[in-house]
Amino acid sequence: MDGTTHKFADDTETPTQRITVYFDGPTPEDALILEYAATRTEAGEFTSAAAHAGLTVTVDGKVHPDLRRLPCRSLWR
Repeated sequence: MDGTTHKFADDTETPTQRITVYFDGPTPEDALILEYAATRTEAGEFTSAAAHAGLTVTVDGKVHPDLRRLPCRSLWR
């Protein structure tokens, strides 16, 4: 790597999708639900990978300012 910062077009794209990821726990009380904001491209790529891994994921347009961006979003472009 040369230390150069690469900027992707999606870096400035406003997230329009809410991704909700459901993790089962040993008991129903231990289940974990996480929500993230993502662009349409990130949401599609992440959802495909998550479903392949056996996770339950939903995507909708209910983005709100308190949602965190999808972690490692550069992987989902």
